[in-house]
Parts: sequence; C-alpha cells; structure tokens
Amino acid sequence: MTFFFSKKFSTVVTLLSVLAVLLAGTVWAQAAGNAPGRGAAPQAATGSAFTYQGRLDKNGSGVTGACDFQFSLYDAPSNGTQVGATVTKTGVSVTDGLFTTELDFGGNAFDGEARYLQIAVKCSGDAGYTTLSGRVALNGAPYALGLRSGITVEGSESGRVFGAINTDSSGSNAALYGEATSALGAGVSGWNTGSSSGYGVYGNNSAGSGTPYGIYGIASDTGSATSYGVYGKSNSSVGTGVGGIAPTNGVYGEASNNSGTTWGVYGKSNSPNGYGVYSNGNAHVEGSLTWQAVVSYITIPAAAFKPSLNGYSFSNYGNTLTPGDATSSGYVAGVNLPNGANISNLTFYWTDGATDDGHVSLYRTDLDGNEILMASASTHGGGPGGSVTGSSGPSTISYPLIDNSSHSYYIWASLPLDADGAVSLYGVVIEYTIEHPY
Repeated sequence: MTFFFSKKFSTVVTLLSVLAVLLAGTVWAQAAGNAPGRGAAPQAATGSAFTYQGRLDKNGSGVTGACDFQFSLYDAPSNGTQVGATVTKTGVSVTDGLFTTELDFGGNAFDGEARYLQIAVKCSGDAGYTTLSGRVALNGAPYALGLRSGITVEGSESGRVFGAINTDSSGSNAALYGEATSALGAGVSGWNTGSSSGYGVYGNNSAGSGTPYGIYGIASDTGSATSYGVYGKSNSSVGTGVGGIAPTNGVYGEASNNSGTTWGVYGKSNSPNGYGVYSNGNAHVEGSLTWQAVVSYITIPAAAFKPSLNGYSFSNYGNTLTPGDATSSGYVAGVNLPNGANISNLTFYWTDGATDDGHVSLYRTDLDGNEILMASASTHGGGPGGSVTGSSGPSTISYPLIDNSSHSYYIWASLPLDADGAVSLYGVVIEYTIEHPY
C-alpha cells in the first residue's frame, strides 16, 4: 500500500501563521501611545502554532477518511537534526486527499534557518505509520521573508515600524532580545539620524513601586575585564557622554564591594584645564574626601621668628633677621602645617658672613614637652674677608607625617655673630604633599 503526498499542495502557510511562528508576534490595534515610538497598544497576542494544509493520495486517488499523522521538523532535507518534539495528530479528517491541521513546534523552532517537515501517516486498516518519501521544505510567505537574518524593516509610521511586547508577568523576561558575539558588536543597537533632538535608544518604565529602571545595563563578567554596565559617548564638543535629570538624584552611582578601592562615580578629564568631576552648586561628601597627592609649600619668613630669650639684641626688618651680638643667637618660629601633610623637603635661605655656620632645625614636640628633631640645614662658606648668600636643605627628614592631634611643630634658628660677621636669615620654605582637603 503506497501513500503519495502531493507537492502541489505540500505546504500552504498564511502570512499570519508565519509571522506567528517566527516572531511569536502581536496583532496591533490602532490606538495611540504616549511614549516616543510606542505607537499602537496590543490587542491580542498569537502563539507559536501555524496552520498546515496538504494532500494525501493512495494508489493514485485522494484519500477520504480519518487518518493519524506524525509531523517531525528537521534542519536538513535528509538526515540532519530534529528540531523540537514530534507532533502527533490523531483522527485528522481527510476529504478527497485534502486535510488541514494545526502544528506547533514551540517558539524556538523557527529562528530564520531552513526547516524541513517529515510526515508519517496511518489510516484506517494500516498496521503502523508509513513515513512519506521526501521531506517538505517550509517556505515563508513573501512578507515573512523580510524577517530572515540580515533584513532591514523600513517604513514611515507615526508610531513605530516594528514592535514587540511580552505580557508575561513572571520572572525575568524580555519583549526584545538581542545577542552579538563579535568583540565590537552590539546585542541591540539604536540610531537616530534626525537633524534635531531625538533618541538613539529610549527606555521607559511606568512602574510605581519597587526600583524601576528606564534603561538597565549589566556587564556580567566577574573577571578582570574593564567593563561598563551602561556606557555613553558623545562626539560633540559640548556634548555629554552620560547625562541624568531627576527631581532628586540626577546621577546616582554605588560601588557594591565591601572592600578594596572602589568608586561609586568615577570621572576623568584628559585636558589639563578640565575637571574629572565638576559641581555647579554645593558639593557634599559623607565620608572622607581625598585626591591624588599634590605638592604644596609653606614659607616661614624672617618676620615670624622671635628671640628665644628676653634682652636679645637683633634687627628684624621682616625680610631679614640678623643678631646684634654674639650672645643673641637663638630664635624660634611656630610651624602650622595641615594635618595629614607629608613633609618632603626643607630649604633654609641665608647670608653667611661669620666664621661659624648658622643652623635651622625643625622639631616635633608632643603635649608633654618631649621633642624630636625632624630635619636640619646649615649655612656654609662664610668667614674672614667676605660673606656668602645661598640656601641649603637636609639630607633626610624623620617623622615626615604631620599629626596635629597630639603634636606641635616649630623651627629653631641658630644665627652666630663673631668678629668676621653674622649669619642672617631670610626665611625657611617647607615642601609637603597633601591628599585631602584641610
């Protein structure tokens, strides 16, 4: 007993059915939306089933009666791999060879690749199923061909050219899913070529509770890649890579790691006159504000020094301190550096006309009066017949970190005067670095 399947009527797939299979799409009503490009609201969603019609001949004549069918979907005209499960239809009515039935291989069966239908049939009196010779190629309707890989859908619509809506309210679902495997590819890409305003990608979330996101991005790799959950770039000289506007928080950033050096918001400017972060208004920090160490200076002028004992003979014109006799050699000046500063250098500016050298020394003292020498510098080159003007600094600095919570700091100056002349002090400059406001 031989069955024949007429190729003339092998597959009749309506436009609506193919769209349902390839997209699991939506039929749209003609109602206006309120978001950019939202367009019409959904009226009814279709499933992944489609209508299949064929002709079954037996011994040269069309079959009439009830038959059982088994439909299997493959990715090749012979051999190949089966796609989805076999669909069995029992008691299908066949009249003069013609039959119609509904097939559903699931929403993932049709992804744009070629598909072939294998059919097995068992009619009244048959001992088992007979597999019909040759698989039937499932060809899309003309408009559905526009949905194959690499296509472009183009139109002029007041709403949108293409839309997808997922009405499932359980779990994490998506109305539209895009995936790219290229290192420079994009899973979903949006372009706006208009001459004014508009959006390349627009997201809207109307939820009134929980934590809704208009646009949500995640970089899922947990390795060492420098990744971005959301990345924005503007080529305009007055543009903004990522901008935010809100009644309360225009831009919000949070680093979720509980350890390590992290940034809730990170900003960078390559211009020497630019700002990594700029605030047009008040700036508030809950926590410590720090920055990359910057070099700064404090100058202790001659005018700041006072004699260590009453009755000293000296002259101080603000810019120069000079002892008036051999016994008036010791002078002291307080040093007020910001807490947390790190001293990197000390420079003593002087004129030496004496045989003995002059000295300045920086001291740290605790609140019990115990002091430690941090650094010292000396004059050189004076003596009989002339004087030398110069500057000098220490070779090392001990305890360079300033701790104003339990210490104070001062400079001691020893300025000799002898028969050859005197040592005069112009000032002392302390160089330091600081990593936070003060």
